[in-house]
Amino acid sequence: MNRRGVAVGLGTAATLLLGAWVSAAGPVGVFARQDFSGRESSEPGQDFGPGPASAPTGDGLKGAEVRHSDPWVVALVELAMKVVLGVVVVIVLVAIGRALLDRWRARAVSDDQVTEVDVVPEVLLEAALEGERQLARGTPANAVIAAWVALEDACRAAGVRDDHSRTAAELVTAVLRSHRVDRAPLDTLAALYREARFSRHPIGEDERTTARTSLVQVQGDLRRTMERLAHERGINR
Repeated sequence: MNRRGVAVGLGTAATLLLGAWVSAAGPVGVFARQDFSGRESSEPGQDFGPGPASAPTGDGLKGAEVRHSDPWVVALVELAMKVVLGVVVVIVLVAIGRALLDRWRARAVSDDQVTEVDVVPEVLLEAALEGERQLARGTPANAVIAAWVALEDACRAAGVRDDHSRTAAELVTAVLRSHRVDRAPLDTLAALYREARFSRHPIGEDERTTARTSLVQVQGDLRRTMERLAHERGINR
């Protein structure tokens, strides 16, 4: 997690705690006076125990004047706390919005700008064929993983690099999409790969069959792309 994520998380937590405290305390409860035992005074004059209060002496503030101004002080402090809380909420929302916008911009890259290296469809087609061969070997889980890794290896061998804003699976999907491969079989293959690699429940023959069907669809799309490119080259000659 980067520093912005940590700051957003801490700001959100602080905002929630401050809001919960103010809501639970109420407008006056926050400033209620307590004696040294921790209990709130039930009546004025009981802060220092029973007995008559001593008369004020000297030129200091009179008790009546202080009590008369208490509601205004509470109101002002309460207003200040609300303003501070509002400012904190706005700052947190702006930080969250900027973080989400930056992430969306990093993902919203057009298919023809995915990589600096143009992976020819022939290389990807050979990788898809190799993935289909891998599906015929070993356990279903290992076969599904090997089939997807074959596509990743083809991209790495061609020199494809990314800015680390996406996972390897997202990068492979984007590269194949740039050659007009349908997204549905790619999403299926990527989901099966994650399930086979990270989940604890067993992967069976049904998943192997589904992965093979998706790879065949990928191969068909790549062949159509190759035919289209060959036709365009023939026209340009």
